[in-house]
Amino acid sequence: MTERSGDGRPNPVVAGMDGSRSAVEAARWAAGEALRRGLPLRLVSAYESAGRDYPTLEVTAAEVREAMRETAVRRLSGARKTAAEAAPGLAITTEVVEGDPKEVLVEESRRAALVVLGSRGFGSVGRFLLGSSGLALANHGQCPLVIVRDGDARPGPVLVGVDGWPASAAAVRFAFQEAAELRTSVTALRTWSELGAVQPGVRRLGGSRVVHDSARRALAVEVSSVAHEYPDVPFGCVVVRGRAGKTLREYGERAGLIVVGTRGRSGFAGMLFGSVSQGLAGRAWCPVAVVRADTEIPQYTKKGSRT
Repeated sequence: MTERSGDGRPNPVVAGMDGSRSAVEAARWAAGEALRRGLPLRLVSAYESAGRDYPTLEVTAAEVREAMRETAVRRLSGARKTAAEAAPGLAITTEVVEGDPKEVLVEESRRAALVVLGSRGFGSVGRFLLGSSGLALANHGQCPLVIVRDGDARPGPVLVGVDGWPASAAAVRFAFQEAAELRTSVTALRTWSELGAVQPGVRRLGGSRVVHDSARRALAVEVSSVAHEYPDVPFGCVVVRGRAGKTLREYGERAGLIVVGTRGRSGFAGMLFGSVSQGLAGRAWCPVAVVRADTEIPQYTKKGSRT
């Protein structure tokens, strides 16, 4: 069953448009995602209104607002054309909203199946997220967030970082759903270090090999609790001793999508807001999905339709 809002209408895939090239790529990716899910696509551009006139420039606040609105309309028109070309026949709507883009997109997330944003051409998705709409969505959004960088999408497995349970359950379920849609596999990755926190069910005594094997068994049990819902999606579990950001970046070179969970600023996704962002998101040419721990991910039936 398709995700639906309280009034019975299907929840759309929402893409935020800011006029950048990466936003256009986000619209293209979102169109493909909406088509696979059988959902409409909603393109939104938000702008903050001018609060005062500019006498030295001989322009009024009203004229500035109108110019900003016209710019938003033009960028939406271009994004809609790109999305329509990527997904012929897809139902697409557009809307220009006057308001703080962060607040607008968080509100959009309440009625969306997914929100998609471009990286705005920054060298690091982390720098894009920090203090931006992306950060607000990662912390307060009500649906998964996907950051799309410039460049063509590529095939590959879905890589999901699992750093705790049940906090990572929503991210793992989202990863399996995406893999089912894309007809690919899932790789669940956990890292550990001698100084790292002890995961539930992981023994710390007996040396590195015992810790490593215990962590892998725990990961397999956790992921299997979701994987049984997707019998047609192959998966594997990988445990690596090392730094999370570096390891995710390395394994992400072969992925078509990276999924991380977040409880705010903790967990794998929390690292996107710090120095690790330079190592992971800044070099992850595939899309990066951020899924809050409390996000409700609709389950699939055996045939792949949502329930």
